[in-house]
Amino acid sequence: MSSSPYHYFDNQRLTLQSGNCLPAAQSLLQLAGNTQLLAQLAAEPGAQQLLDATEQAYQAGYEQQASTEFELQGLGFAGIGDPLLHMELLAAFLPAFKTKRHGVPVTLISYGLVVPSAAAALCQQLIELEVERLEIYLPATNPPAYQQAVKPSQLGFSDVCQFIHTASEAGLQVSCFAYAPVKQQSELRALALDLGARAFVVKPLAIV
Repeated sequence: MSSSPYHYFDNQRLTLQSGNCLPAAQSLLQLAGNTQLLAQLAAEPGAQQLLDATEQAYQAGYEQQASTEFELQGLGFAGIGDPLLHMELLAAFLPAFKTKRHGVPVTLISYGLVVPSAAAALCQQLIELEVERLEIYLPATNPPAYQQAVKPSQLGFSDVCQFIHTASEAGLQVSCFAYAPVKQQSELRALALDLGARAFVVKPLAIV
């Protein structure tokens, strides 16, 4: 199925562009090698534009591609920016979307770089917006390696670890991921699970 300036398909999951604010040097799309997609996405989409793009995808047969919504993985938020830095957009979009498509699981794909003192309140807001899942980028097992891999503009390794733990404790379904190749896969999986994540996944780089 085709993409638009407001959405694309990531492993068959309908994924929405959520702005361009980032807590790190590069978009996760860049780290995944998907620079071509970056150039196609609108920098600052509005909630109505995302609602229209989502409805168009459903009308084009998105929900018919699998027997249940959960096999389709529902709806993702990622794109150029980090959805956790675009909470106003999520707050405008999700209630309207959930009213029309009740039961569709929503996943945010994020760096998870959240100020620890704000993490609990943010997780509660996500739950109230009926976000079910978080996929958090965790490419390293220690602060220096994380700093080198992510180049965060704010916060760091301890903050993402704390957020994974806080989100898991709050009841969100958290998984962690890194992009191939991964040298310390077993160590990263152990760290993710120890923090409360349900899984650690190695995602392939984009084929462009």
